[in-house]
Amino acid sequence: MRVFRWDEHSKDEFYSEQVKILFYAIYTTTNHLGTMASFVQDRDVKKHLIEIWLQLLGTMITDADWRMRQYVPTVEEYMETAIVSFTLAPILLPASYFVGQTLLASVVNGQEYNELFRLMGTCCRLLNDIQGFERESSEGKLDSVSLRVLHSDGSMSIEAAKESIRRSVASCRKDLLRLVLKEDSVVPRACRELFWNMCKICHFFYSHTDAFSSPTEMVSTVNAVIHEPLKLEIRDLSLPVQSEK
Repeated sequence: MRVFRWDEHSKDEFYSEQVKILFYAIYTTTNHLGTMASFVQDRDVKKHLIEIWLQLLGTMITDADWRMRQYVPTVEEYMETAIVSFTLAPILLPASYFVGQTLLASVVNGQEYNELFRLMGTCCRLLNDIQGFERESSEGKLDSVSLRVLHSDGSMSIEAAKESIRRSVASCRKDLLRLVLKEDSVVPRACRELFWNMCKICHFFYSHTDAFSSPTEMVSTVNAVIHEPLKLEIRDLSLPVQSEK
């Protein structure tokens, strides 16, 4: 796969023009962000940003291989891949370099930073699976809901599986908040809050429906934030204020 060669990608022809466009979008954007992040952090972080994309694409290859072989993974196998394939890493992890805090390589590669990502990714992926179950099932895709039902040998219904997942989300959310508020953390607070804010965004998208993929669900919210003017309540100070007797 050409993207895994990165700077050596020019040795072979592209499979199609669409592949070429997608590759160069990833390649140029990641290199550009890497250069800016390296300047902000005063060290080379481009390699980390490239690794983020390689890990993501690796999980997508695994997903495609499972579908082609009609392989049914365990819930644990699925989650290990699905947390990464949910595509939050290329969005959030580069951003952590731009919040005005120094992020050492030892911190980025450390247990706490990776646990923050795992907990956030688990919450977001499970919320997505609950709301996207019907659509993905109609497309022949497996997720954490269908896998729980399949591996229960008929002892768990779809609703029971969803309820079990909701409990897992609540537990992960508590553990994530505990890490975010931790006093002696090696991860800067501003970086930890990125993980918490992303978790809240996913709750907003998936609390009642799959609002992320809906063309209309978020329209009113987007308009309220971007297009609609702020409505301020202005008190008429010219009117006398009556004192209470």
